[in-house]
Amino acid sequence: MKKRIYFSLIALGLFACLGPQEEKADNTKSSHFEKVKIKDNTITNLYDAFGKNRDGLIKDFGFSALVKYKGKLILFDSGTDAAILKNNVEALGIDLSMVDFAVGSHAHGDHINGFDYLLSINPDVRIYLPSDFFIGAPIHFNVAGKEKNIQDSLPTEMRYFDGEKLDFDLVQSGRFWNANITYVKENLTIEPGIQLIFTRSPFLGYCSKYPSATEMKAMSNDHEQTDNNDIKYAGMPELSLSLNTSEGEVLLVGCSHSSVQNIVQETRRISDKQIALLAGGFHMLPYGREELNQVARQLKNEFYVKQIAPTHCTGHLAFKILKDHYGPNYLFAGLGERLEFKK
Repeated sequence: MKKRIYFSLIALGLFACLGPQEEKADNTKSSHFEKVKIKDNTITNLYDAFGKNRDGLIKDFGFSALVKYKGKLILFDSGTDAAILKNNVEALGIDLSMVDFAVGSHAHGDHINGFDYLLSINPDVRIYLPSDFFIGAPIHFNVAGKEKNIQDSLPTEMRYFDGEKLDFDLVQSGRFWNANITYVKENLTIEPGIQLIFTRSPFLGYCSKYPSATEMKAMSNDHEQTDNNDIKYAGMPELSLSLNTSEGEVLLVGCSHSSVQNIVQETRRISDKQIALLAGGFHMLPYGREELNQVARQLKNEFYVKQIAPTHCTGHLAFKILKDHYGPNYLFAGLGERLEFKK
């Protein structure tokens, strides 16, 4: 009898130990976000500062969109804060570990910082970035300076690379160390129907030497160099995503620093098709009513962009003006919204 009670107590003890573990596992499972099936031919806004108030979503200034096209799941940009991107995709029931590849439009943090989260759950995913030194692209570099032979007057320990080389390719680990990065420096077809559009901003970029006061004044007045002609200006490179459909190209832009008009023109040049849908950030915050009306007319009447879905840095005034011009062909694309397009 004692032996039976002893074994009963052991069984109860095991049950007591296993019970909470099973309950904990159930709680963990139930708290994990539900994975939803993403419809083909859709764009979902994952990260933005405007939109309807949806449960669980956090608004923040930045941009990220999830594209489903021909069965491929594509993350375009990733927002400002990796934790907010994680929150939003979980709230929407989206699993970024299933992403086939990603695209970063340009080097600004409000478009690429969220890739840290993507890489934490999808470490081998390929990310396409513009070939920009400031996010890790290799660059040809020369350290000779203005007087190449001056190194001969220096002891070896004061010479770069012991004086053995002054001209070299600088290869860096990049913003995302050990990630599967492809740096893009021209238009690129990833696979049939999926094209990366490469443009470069003529206004926003980098220079090899700080301009003098005279130079800065000349640039602000005439947009031309007058002195310091050895300064090298490099416009910031930018990638946009173009998808071929039966109704024309679906064009997704990040911030349009190279101007949304230039991106549209380049897309039309290489595809020879109408832009069926233009979505993303148009970077129109700095512009006034007259300029915005001109751009709206140009997009609609000159470039024949059929539908638009502005997001991110487009701005309140531009939202209003573009909606007035496009009417029912203006698509609301705030945080959490999902746009559908034809195959």
